[in-house]
Amino acid sequence: MSIQLDPTFLPDLAKYGAGDISACFHCGNCTAVCNLSEEGASFPRKMIRFAQLGAKSELIGASEPWLCYACGECSTTCPRQAEPAEFMASLRRWQIAQLDPTGMGKLWFKVPAFALLVTMALMGVFGTLMVSIHGSKVFPQWVFGGTAAYETIHHVGMVVGALLVALLAASFGLLVKRSGILPLLKGRKPWSAFKWLAAEMVTMKRHGDCEISADGVVPIAKPAHKDHRLVHLAMMWGFIGLGVATTLDFLFIFFLGFEVFYPARVIGTIAGAVMLWGVSAAIWRRIADPKSGTRHTNFADAWVLAFLWILAVTGFWLEVVVTLKAHHVVHDWVLILHAAMAMEFVLLFGMTKMAHVLVRPFMLLKYKLERTPMETVD
Repeated sequence: MSIQLDPTFLPDLAKYGAGDISACFHCGNCTAVCNLSEEGASFPRKMIRFAQLGAKSELIGASEPWLCYACGECSTTCPRQAEPAEFMASLRRWQIAQLDPTGMGKLWFKVPAFALLVTMALMGVFGTLMVSIHGSKVFPQWVFGGTAAYETIHHVGMVVGALLVALLAASFGLLVKRSGILPLLKGRKPWSAFKWLAAEMVTMKRHGDCEISADGVVPIAKPAHKDHRLVHLAMMWGFIGLGVATTLDFLFIFFLGFEVFYPARVIGTIAGAVMLWGVSAAIWRRIADPKSGTRHTNFADAWVLAFLWILAVTGFWLEVVVTLKAHHVVHDWVLILHAAMAMEFVLLFGMTKMAHVLVRPFMLLKYKLERTPMETVD
C-alpha cells in the first residue's frame, strides 16, 4: 500500500505548536530515553519521521501521540533542540482538529486571535440570553434576583447539551473511521483490553511510569502538587465528578421537583475542590516551575486551564451564596458569568484540549488491541 506524502504538512503542523522538528536527524535518543516507548510503538521517533515525510494518512489515526504524557525527557536530551515533547503535543492538537465536524478546530488551535474572538462572542451571546429572557419563576427557592431565571439557564443549557451530543457523535464517527479500530476487534477477545483501559483510567499507571528512569530507578517522593500524575488525575476525575453532579442536579430539581438534591451537592463540592486543586497545581507548574514538557504553553492549553479555574472558583462562590441564601446583584452577575462560561466550555468541548477526555482513552484502547494476540483456531 502506497503512502501519499504532503510536503506542506510540516509547516502547517508548526502552527499547532510544534518546534523545529525538521532539525531532527533521527539519532534515536528520544526513543531510547522514553520509559514508555516499547517495541512496535517507538515514539516519538516514528511519528517525527512520518511528519517530516508528510505522511498524514499514517498520522491521522495513530495512537502513539496519545501514549505520551509530556514528561519532557525527550526534549531535555535532544541534541538538536527539536523539542520532540512539544511536537507530540502538536500532533494531539492536530488530530483533535481533524475530528471537529465544524472545521473551526483547525483555526482554534492555529490562530489564538480566532479562539479569543469566538470565546468573547459566545460569552456575549449566552450572557445576553440569560439576562434578556426571564422565566416564570416557578422555583421559589431560587435565591438570585430577576437578572437570570433558573428556567432560562436550564433551557439554554439543554440546547447546548443537545448540540454537544450531535457534535461529539459526528466526531466519534470520524474517530472510529480514521483510527481503524474496528478491524482490530475481529478475531480478538477485547475484554482484557477493556479491563486494562479501565484500570489505566482510574490509576493512570502509565503516567506514573514516566517518573521511573530507564534503568528502573524510582524517583524520590515529591510534594503532591508536583506529582504530575496526581495533578492530572485530580483534574480529570474532578471534572467528571462535576459533570455527574450537574446532571443529577438537573434531573432531581427540574424534572422531579426537589428543592435541593443534597447528594449532588456533596458530589459537586468534593469534585470541585479536587479539580480546583489540580488546575491550580497545573497552572503553578507552568508559571513558577516550568519543566521541559511544559515550558511552552500553547494558547489552547492556557484557555482550558483558565476556564476550569474560573468555573471552579465561581462555582464555589455560588454554592456559598445558595447555602447562606444571600441576595446581591453581584451574585447574580457571578451566576451569569459562571453559566455562560460553562455553556461555552461544553459547546466547544470537542475542539479544545478537553477532547483528551474522550480521545486518549479511545487511542489507548486501540494501542492495547494492537497488542492483543489473535485467537487461535483449534
